[in-house]
Amino acid sequence: MKPKPPRAKNPSRSLLLVASGVGLVLALAGCTADAGTTGNPTPGSTPGSTSESGANPQSPSPTVAGELGYVAGPELEAATSEWAKTQEGAAFTSDAALRAQIPAAEKWLEGITVVPSECGLYGIGSLKDQLNEAVMAAVTLPEKIGGDITIASYADLNALVADVAAQQHLDQSCAKYKISSPRQEITTKLSDLKVDTSAPYSAGTLMVTKNGGSESKQVSVRAIDGHVMVTATRKASANPAAATKSATADVEAILKVLRDREAAAGTTP
Repeated sequence: MKPKPPRAKNPSRSLLLVASGVGLVLALAGCTADAGTTGNPTPGSTPGSTSESGANPQSPSPTVAGELGYVAGPELEAATSEWAKTQEGAAFTSDAALRAQIPAAEKWLEGITVVPSECGLYGIGSLKDQLNEAVMAAVTLPEKIGGDITIASYADLNALVADVAAQQHLDQSCAKYKISSPRQEITTKLSDLKVDTSAPYSAGTLMVTKNGGSESKQVSVRAIDGHVMVTATRKASANPAAATKSATADVEAILKVLRDREAAAGTTP
């Protein structure tokens, strides 16, 4: 049995709590403004070969140049929730709901042991830091699909760049880590995947989790376009390439929604 995070009120999988349950490594992208502090692993993936995570940067660091402008909270939530309605069985999570989940997830962390210890805050610390710098929204896909999409919009491009730099640093430290509870031990290993999206910056990760005699895989795709970061995950037990293709399609769908919204508003990035 896996160490279990606290139960969410919504029967759908809670994005943050699921991140805890599988090793605190979902697509809650972003980190702190310090490259040496806690952050999130780089989600991402596309069909392609893997290399050991942390060996080299996944792609050049993003710059302040980009296309999409800052999307304020109400507009981001409106656009994301409307897209979620087009996905059968999907559940939308607002910025406020993500913030409300943090205390329960932090309490759950107190009952487990993570080695290396700094990886225990990989998800929780990163999400808190990101919420200080950005507004967020998330969509959780049905259990049978096993995927999540998170969108973060930064008013300050420099904060976004700093978050990605910190995240890349932590990827090296937490390429492999272990979660233990009195009943169970889970080992997680991250490796890079080559990704290709329409955004100026993309990164990909394959996460392999071993729980006793069972093994599960998850791919993540992350794209950064201007002020916006989009991350999508998919479970990939049998076919990581297919899962990567699906996650990439989710990222592209969100980018299209936001680009169309900006074009319709007649704004300039």
